[in-house]
Amino acid sequence: MLPVLYSLQHCPYAMRARMGLLMAQQQVMLRAITMKNKPNEMLAVSPKGTVPVLILPDTTVIDESLDIMVWALQQNDPEDLLHIDS
Repeated sequence: MLPVLYSLQHCPYAMRARMGLLMAQQQVMLRAITMKNKPNEMLAVSPKGTVPVLILPDTTVIDESLDIMVWALQQNDPEDLLHIDS
């Protein structure tokens, strides 16, 4: 079972989360939403109603873009992005 990502196409935070998932080569089931018609399933797990929202197979909910990026890179970080010195 794949994680589910609720995302809005042009939201910069959702874009950041999707970029992290892409860089980490993590597959997700992408559910594009519109802010005028938020899915009840998304609101049930993240009542604040903002995107991105990532629901892991174990029902863990991650609803901050930076946290989604870190989770993804902790799963797979082929370019060692989590350990690059500034």
